[in-house]
Amino acid sequence: MSPPVHSNPRPAPPHRHLAGDLETNGGGRSSGVGAREALTPYDTFAATLRGESTSLGSLKPTGTTERRGDTVVFEGGRGGTDGPQVFEISAEELDGASSFDFRSIPERAAVLVNVTGGQSVGISPMSVGFNGDRVDVYDSARFGEAASRILYNFEAAPSLTLGGGGNFMGSILAPKASADLTAGTNGRVYVGGDLRTHGTGNETHNYPWTGTSTFSCKPSPGGPSATPTQPLPTTPAPSATGPSEEPPATPETTPSGPSVPSTPPTEGGSAPAAPGTPTPSPSATGHGDGSLATTGANFTPYAAAAAVLAAVGAAILVLTRRRRANAARR
Repeated sequence: MSPPVHSNPRPAPPHRHLAGDLETNGGGRSSGVGAREALTPYDTFAATLRGESTSLGSLKPTGTTERRGDTVVFEGGRGGTDGPQVFEISAEELDGASSFDFRSIPERAAVLVNVTGGQSVGISPMSVGFNGDRVDVYDSARFGEAASRILYNFEAAPSLTLGGGGNFMGSILAPKASADLTAGTNGRVYVGGDLRTHGTGNETHNYPWTGTSTFSCKPSPGGPSATPTQPLPTTPAPSATGPSEEPPATPETTPSGPSVPSTPPTEGGSAPAAPGTPTPSPSATGHGDGSLATTGANFTPYAAAAAVLAAVGAAILVLTRRRRANAARR
């Protein structure tokens, strides 16, 4: 019986850092150009988030909140229209909800949902109702209105997860939280920690909240001029004419088709779906890339070129006939 053979595994090759090549075509390179100047205005932004969250969290509720299965019902109507409609719900009660129904919200009033407590929150939005309309679907006439009127203030939550593929309606203010998002967001997202977005069809639509001017975008002085640049005049291509006694007829060209306008959202949203009914997020928001609107313009150069070629061909045909006629006379 032969003795056992012990083999020593080969050592792993040392880790190598691969370096790439950068071609500057004779120019130089430098790092951090303008970074400090660009980031300086936001050095105090974290403090702004914390201060705004504390200020909003101190507002007294003007409406009632009730969890019914997977649905949270926000019943408003009190407080008038001078300030926002304020609701309060604990992080523990909000956790796991999937449907949100806002009722009796006065016209043009902003909506604030203060989420209290230091518990992490995970929700998978499936439907959102606003004054009887289903507003989380893209064909809702009130989609943008609802997205810009609602804000959830997570003052103390350490983390926030928006799962699934539905639409979360409203802005998020969470100065102490990191966020993990696969659901689409419709509103501003302000978090103090890390932000991770992933999943198929995840979209972010940055509607600003109408309840405060703290996060409003302000134009910088000395920015680009608002005066549009006048387009340069275009010179039409010269038409080719032959030496015939009569100029060749210009062939008819097909006029370029009109541009296709984008389709506006249809009027009238549907009522909120029953709790637990999944609502898949559409893969497109209806905002086209403009390719259809430019097909008519792109056809014009080809039509002009076809006209020139037809004119040249007609001239050559006339010359050939004249040469044959002269040869016959001889």
